[in-house]
Amino acid sequence: MLRSNSNFLNIRKVFKDYLSIFKDAKKHLFVFWGVPILLAIAVVQVTDVTGKSAESVIVFLSILISAFFATLSILISKQTDQSSELYKQVLKETASLVLLEIILCIVALVISIMLAIIDVVIPMIFLIILNFFDYYLIFVMLINLLILIKRMKALIDNA
Repeated sequence: MLRSNSNFLNIRKVFKDYLSIFKDAKKHLFVFWGVPILLAIAVVQVTDVTGKSAESVIVFLSILISAFFATLSILISKQTDQSSELYKQVLKETASLVLLEIILCIVALVISIMLAIIDVVIPMIFLIILNFFDYYLIFVMLINLLILIKRMKALIDNA
């Protein structure tokens, strides 16, 4: 999945297409990928995802995945025959953003399922690390959701 010539989902290309959104604003990458680290560290200090809270996170992520797939199907069905090149580029970048959000959501979902199943079996340090990654991915998704909303509005306004 990480190889460049894979027959499956090419995660490297999805991430590369996502980074093309920031080609003129590299400093914004810190906001979308650095700030969630700080937020995750702060939240891990206060609480952790176990038991009932993990089940709630699993439901939330499952709903989010289905919403992202619905958004992706809408983006794919857009007619781009008579659209400008800029519109086509924004549409492609938005689809890449949705694909990245789906990938992040799936990884966070797997971590949440692991936390729900094995929260009493693993040592505390591993539990903290898994909680950190779960919170980090959730915060990255929520912040990137703001980009998605902005891009979807631009696509709707210029359709």
